[in-house]
Amino acid sequence: MLIELKLNEFTAIADTFGGELISYKDESGLEYLWNGDEKYWVGRSPHLFPIIGALKDNTTIIDGQKFSINKHGFARNSDFLVAEKGSNFILFLLRSNDDTRKFYPYEFELYIKHELIEYGFKTSYCIKNIDDKPISFCIGGHVGFKVPLNNDESFDEYSILFDKRITNEAMIPPNDEAFSKEESIPYINNTNVLPLNYEIFDIGAIILDKIQSHSVVLKHNKRNHGVRFCFEGFPVLALWTFPKKRAPFICLEPWHGLPAMTDDSKYFEEKPYMITIDQNKQCNLGYTVNIIKFNRII
Repeated sequence: MLIELKLNEFTAIADTFGGELISYKDESGLEYLWNGDEKYWVGRSPHLFPIIGALKDNTTIIDGQKFSINKHGFARNSDFLVAEKGSNFILFLLRSNDDTRKFYPYEFELYIKHELIEYGFKTSYCIKNIDDKPISFCIGGHVGFKVPLNNDESFDEYSILFDKRITNEAMIPPNDEAFSKEESIPYINNTNVLPLNYEIFDIGAIILDKIQSHSVVLKHNKRNHGVRFCFEGFPVLALWTFPKKRAPFICLEPWHGLPAMTDDSKYFEEKPYMITIDQNKQCNLGYTVNIIKFNRII
């Protein structure tokens, strides 16, 4: 079910399937989010829970039992309930059920809130432990932005600007198999600017681990329009567009977790950046998007 949100002259559309925000338009009607064109990629802005990427050997052990969880988890293919709604916000809820227990044996509530703010929107995650024991999980965003924003522009006229220099080389997994941190690309090291071009994504996602920068700007190099993306609390940022398709979008992905690594433990709770919360406790994370227009940066 699609739900329209509005704040002043800004509008957005949220979808109960996957709990996603699938459209955000400014007062002129300009779209900022990826539209899911099947020619390139039918995804839009999926939420990654309870894993990031794939599992090593596609299996893991939770409470002594072996489980298999699909890539990026099940939240992105789940129907969410509407827990609360206002004119400018929506609160989605996914509660553990018979389907989720086939992959993930914990009892939980995953709340996702999308809220329109002045010149942008905020997405918030709240994971509640309703089990009788601690639960563990990873969580992340996968926000697809339309690039270029205008038809008379090109993808390589845009850049990503980090608020701090990237001092750790980025990792590129060669495929969905487990990989090591030695597989890295040196050209992002010691810079705060990444000019976009399709070739750097021909293998796959660029993963920035232990990132010190938690605010990035995605914008046109000359026209100075785009978005500022803030993701405080996430230790990893991934950048991705569909390899070798020259697709008109890029995903900014804040992660609290990593895909399968060659040195991963077989035990779920020991995966990198795993979050564990006790009974009746909760974890809160989120990201904020502010649009950039002309010479005004929010």
